[in-house]
Order: sequence, then structure tokens, then C-alpha cells
Amino acid sequence: MYVDSEYNADMRLKMGLILTSVLAFLVLTVPSAPKDELPSGETLISDARSREVWTEGTPAVRMRGQIEVSGSSDTVAQGDYAVDWVSPSQWREEIRFANYQRIRIRDAKGYWQKGSLDYQPYLIYLLNNLVDLKSVLSVSSKETFGKVKTRRKDGIQQRCVDLNATKTTNRILCFDDKSGALVAMERPQGEYENPPELPRIEYKDFRSIAGKLIPHDRRALRDGKTVASVKITEVSELNPLNATEFTPLSGAELWPQCDGMKEAGVMEHIIPKYPLAARLNLEKGRVIQYGVVEADGALSHPVIIKGASPSLNDAATEALRRSRFTPAQCQGASIRYETFFETDFALRR
Repeated sequence: MYVDSEYNADMRLKMGLILTSVLAFLVLTVPSAPKDELPSGETLISDARSREVWTEGTPAVRMRGQIEVSGSSDTVAQGDYAVDWVSPSQWREEIRFANYQRIRIRDAKGYWQKGSLDYQPYLIYLLNNLVDLKSVLSVSSKETFGKVKTRRKDGIQQRCVDLNATKTTNRILCFDDKSGALVAMERPQGEYENPPELPRIEYKDFRSIAGKLIPHDRRALRDGKTVASVKITEVSELNPLNATEFTPLSGAELWPQCDGMKEAGVMEHIIPKYPLAARLNLEKGRVIQYGVVEADGALSHPVIIKGASPSLNDAATEALRRSRFTPAQCQGASIRYETFFETDFALRR
């Protein structure tokens, strides 16, 4: 009996070792469940575009809002924002301030524009990315996608992607992990003497209409302070439809638009000469100019909408005048294109 017990114990020990080895082998050879993979930057932008309100499938709506833009002397200009929307090729947009007005009416050819000025002032430069999310979600041919990262900010889980240009991060787009909506655009400040004009733009207070998401609170921030904001106060059904509201105004100018339109580009960029006197006087800053790249690539209507010192303004103007451009393209045809140009003067460059 003693021998049998010893034999049984030995067999149990051997079987236990065999089972342990088999389990260990299974643990090592059976692949573990893959972690949730983050979507690509292209997917994030595509999803956000599908939720953007001014796209096909949105019903005819009336939108109204209030605008505020901060001036250089702590003054705040207040205005109104209005959109009547029928389809991507039929809408009317108005931006009004006390001394400025711009009306755009869209048809199949493009938008007809009439404004108080023959150029786009600095307040429009500040408001562009607040009223036109489609342009924010557009990726230029010079931008490449970086890796998608996750973060938690402002109480929500976000997925963010870098858009890089010339080996540096040009901007960062962040999307709500749950809804997929664009919630922020950031431009890295780094150690530049002249930080980005609009380092951060936020989109908040999303509300749904026909499955599309409308940010009712949009603001551009610099140094943590709001420099421009759009707050939507009304979204309602556009009924009845007044066809006369979508008739081009007398004296309006047509700016062609189409799907897949290619923006104007720079063929030869002339770097401005830093005036010696300006250097000695430690003058620096950013000069922002409005201009139109004509269908033949020529530049017209150059206007400084935010300047630095007089000598730096002159240097930026001369460099822009001597630069050469390629015209925008719409369905294979060259078209006029209005845009902004930034010129930085930094003492340590």
C-alpha cells in the first residue's frame, strides 16, 4: 500500500507539471485581444465633415447669431451674423457691424459678394474659421497627417491629429471622441517671437438638427483671452422660402466656387528684406495683407489689414508685389481668388 500511494502521488505530480506546461504554452501562443485602434486623421476629418451642418442633407434652416471682435485698444465691436440655408448651392450669409456689412449669396456658379469695402478687413480674418468650419476641415496639399493621439480636455475625451507642413506642426485638430465633431483647432506657439495670430479656436455647445451638429458657441483665443466669438441665438426652419432673398444684389461680384476647388498658390515667394533701421530700432511684428490672385496669376487689390511699423509694412508690401502666384482652379478653369498673406519680421530669425 505504501508503494502504491507513493506511485499515485508521483503520477499526480507529473500530470500536474504536464498540465502547467500546456497552460503556459497556450498563454504564450494564443494572441491577446488587440487594443482598440485609433482611427486615422483622414477618417476623423471625414466623419466631422459628414456631421457639419452646411452639407447635403441639411433641411432649409434659418440661423442667427451675435458676433464680438476685440480691437487692439481693448475695444469690443459687436455685430450680427445671419444665414438662410437651402442647399450647398443656395444660401445667403450676412455679417453686419456698425460700420461694415458683407453679404454673400450662393448659386450654382459660386457666391455673389457685396460689401462696404472692396477688401476683407481684419475682423473677417478673425471670424473666418468661426463661421466656416468647412475651411477648417480642409487639408491643403502642403499638409501631411501626423499620428492620432488621445487626451482629456474641457471635460471630454478628445482625439487629436497633427497636420504638418515643412517638418513642423502647422495646426492640430481635435475631435469629440463620442460625437466626432470638431471641438478645437490649435496652432503651436513654440518659441516664436511672433506667436500665431489665432493660437486656439474652440467650438462648444453642440446641438443637433437632422443629424447634423451646430456649435452654438465658437471663439478664437489668444493668450487665453477671447479675441473673436460667434454665439448662435436662433436656429429654426426656413419656411416659407422667399426666393428674392437668394437673388444676387445689384453691384455684387461673382466669386466662382466648385467642389474640389484648388486654392491659389505661390510660384515664387520673395522674402522681404529686413530694413536695417528697423533692426537697429528692434522693430518686429507681423504684417497681414489682403489680396486677390487673379485668373492669370497676377496679384491685385493688396491692402494691409494689420500692420507693424511703417518700414516693416513697406518691406512686406514690396515683397508681396514681387512674388509670383499660380491661380486657383475650378473645374479645370483658372479663377479669381481672395486670400490673406502673413509676413513675419523676427529679430532672431
